[in-house]
Amino acid sequence: MSSNFILIPSIAFCCYTFLLLAFIAAKKTPEVKAFIFALACCLLWTGGSTLMRLEAWPGIKIWYDISLAGLFLLAWAMYLFILIFTGRKPSLVSHLWLCLVIAMTVFNSITGLLLKAPSAVATADGISFEYSIGWPVIIFFIVCGGIIFNTFYNIALAWRKNEILKRQLKPLIAGIASIFLMQLLLLLPQMNGFPIDVFSALVMVICFIYALYERHLIRMTLLISKGACYAASAIFAAAIFSNCIRPLENFFQANLSDIIKDETLIISIMFTVFTVCMYYIMKLFIDKVFIKDEYIRASTIKDFSENVSSTLRIDEILDRVISVINDTIQADSVYVFIEDSSDSYYKIVRSLSPLDDRSVCLKNDNPLIEYLSRRSECILYADFQRLSAWKSMWEEEKNSLNQLGIQCFAPLNDDEGLIGIIAVSRQYSKSRITYDDIDFLSSVSSIASIAVKNSQLYEKAYMEARTDELTGLLNRKYFYETLKNECSNLHKDSLSLVIMSIDDFKLYNQLYGNIEGDRALKRIAAIISASVGDNGYTSRYGNKEFGIILPGYDVLSARNLTYSISQQIMNLNKSDAEYALKILTMSCGISSIPYDASSDQELLSNADMAVFQVKRNGKNGIMIYSGHQEKGGALETAEDKHEDVYSEYAPTIYALTAAIDTKDHYTFNHSNNVAYYACELGYAYGLNDDSVEILREAALLHDIGKIGIPENILNKPGKLTAEEFEVMKRHVENSVGIIRHLPSLDYLIPAVIGHHERYDGKGYPRRTAGEDIPLLARILCIADSFDAMISSRSYKEPFPVEYALSQLSKCSGSQFDPRLAELFITLVNDGKVQPKEPEK
Repeated sequence: MSSNFILIPSIAFCCYTFLLLAFIAAKKTPEVKAFIFALACCLLWTGGSTLMRLEAWPGIKIWYDISLAGLFLLAWAMYLFILIFTGRKPSLVSHLWLCLVIAMTVFNSITGLLLKAPSAVATADGISFEYSIGWPVIIFFIVCGGIIFNTFYNIALAWRKNEILKRQLKPLIAGIASIFLMQLLLLLPQMNGFPIDVFSALVMVICFIYALYERHLIRMTLLISKGACYAASAIFAAAIFSNCIRPLENFFQANLSDIIKDETLIISIMFTVFTVCMYYIMKLFIDKVFIKDEYIRASTIKDFSENVSSTLRIDEILDRVISVINDTIQADSVYVFIEDSSDSYYKIVRSLSPLDDRSVCLKNDNPLIEYLSRRSECILYADFQRLSAWKSMWEEEKNSLNQLGIQCFAPLNDDEGLIGIIAVSRQYSKSRITYDDIDFLSSVSSIASIAVKNSQLYEKAYMEARTDELTGLLNRKYFYETLKNECSNLHKDSLSLVIMSIDDFKLYNQLYGNIEGDRALKRIAAIISASVGDNGYTSRYGNKEFGIILPGYDVLSARNLTYSISQQIMNLNKSDAEYALKILTMSCGISSIPYDASSDQELLSNADMAVFQVKRNGKNGIMIYSGHQEKGGALETAEDKHEDVYSEYAPTIYALTAAIDTKDHYTFNHSNNVAYYACELGYAYGLNDDSVEILREAALLHDIGKIGIPENILNKPGKLTAEEFEVMKRHVENSVGIIRHLPSLDYLIPAVIGHHERYDGKGYPRRTAGEDIPLLARILCIADSFDAMISSRSYKEPFPVEYALSQLSKCSGSQFDPRLAELFITLVNDGKVQPKEPEK
């Protein structure tokens, strides 16, 4: 073969040198590091081959061994690269392959049995190299074939598990197959001396670079740095001129010997000029083909980042997102999905054209949403369709996305998860989304994610500053501001203000606890908000007061709306499943501009005055400040006398206590004692007369359920067994079951059902704890326990009062409310509560 074959390894050596310089400056991911090692092996291979063909010092054998070492190591380098590229880590098997390759390289270098070094033969065209290939070369093919087989096995595993990786693995498969097949061609006599193996490695490296580029692990900009271009142009020029020096000298001597006296100087000048021209041509070509768009897009990204960071309005941010995508990649349409946490859907909130179909929405558990939530990277819709996740989508969802013509999805992610999606459509244009477009979309989505998150945080902070945390209505401060603005902007229209106050809400909290009270506030707020809608502004004006600003409403329209809201609130607790809660009523005041007020302050003062008049005259009513009290329906009027609603229940209570007395006289006396202790403690705690009356009735009936307990357990002289105690504990549910069927006494249930609960949550029957236990139940618990300790029973003698008080103190904070226990102990010690003498 001719020595002109040196051109191929020379060019390959230049390419590998250029690529190695470029990739050394790249970001060192595991894949890039593995590729750099493969390039180093290629450099040893081609460099050794080139210097061997040049017969450079220290000789053909040395350079041949170096070239062969690079070739052997390249097989393992390809294996390592594929292993890392498919997401696996080097294992014991990979280290065994490396040891085998090193051993084979050292053995061949010493003995030359596998692949003997070629001999240089002088021919008419120059120097030719003749290879002597014997049967031991099979060992080389067996080892390299085993490594390649193991490589393809790893590819098969990744191919089966990851559909998207299939496309990225295709160029790698092509590269490995090309180098293996061209190595086999060396066995043909026609290929003797031709460096087809070097050419195959160049093909393989190009395939690997394409795979890295497709995986978004490298950018073309790393290949065109000024230093890399200088090095590449110098290497290419040297490689070409090394084969052109002798022909140029012969040409000058034969044709221009009379004109040119110093051929070496002229050739040096030509080499320099050629190198400079080659540099600029290479730079111009790469700039034109690869870099121009990247520089433009980098500038666009910079401008976009500055623009979106200058606003906190989400509408402006999304408009700029759509605009920059459309201007850069010429999309037919761009859709932005944002999560709507209220109904667990991602909905289209912005698109390129207002005429675009925005009805498509994706549920939180949609496979596409779940996929994008796990991966912070763009994905082509065509790639997603290869995944099993796409197959699990509903046909309706697939058709919706297909109709929009979406080609690519870019997730908007933050630390907490997926907040939105950018979907790019090219439904009508023939061009497809490229991987450069994906890189651009990734940059846009990263910047947009931060901007959208900041906007949402701002919106949240803004809403929290103006709304009540519990109900979601406007808070008092913003209510005043809104009322002032509405009155200032009022011209000839009317404006009504409604103040609604919950009647006896403190009693409601004492009966059912603060948690149930908060639940009632939220339900009332929901009724008010839904009834007013977009016709006005709703606010939590005070702790139990709500304000409604109604622009354009006269007093009659405001009264009708207020009446409707009051009726809904009265029906609020009638459908409770567990037990009937106390009916909630509202005292409402209405004032209007221009009928009876001329300013926001006067309007507010008049409405408050109307509420005060309703409270004063019996509650549960509506008053317009003009002077008359509204009547109608289930609402009580101001003229009605406010009666003691509890006195009518007394006969029922006494009848029930008499029933228990016929079965267990102790329980009857015990209930009376508990009523006395509980009422005294209630008054000392600051309860009003209504609350204390409820407490007294609950105390009289708290053990009414013992009617259903067998007498052998109720009056057992010894300690109850575990089974008997479980039966005894049922008296609480029995009591509730009896009271439940007495509609006039259902307000006693919270106190009765909780009188055996413990402050630490270890009581029964519901194991509630702390202040979640209704206040009246906590009072009953202390009164009940104290009387039980100082009373005589069939199974025990009465304990001294001092012992009972010590037990109250000891169990304070565990069984008893610590404040109530301390207060009760003080009442007894001060003589304000007189312990009842136990019956003989």
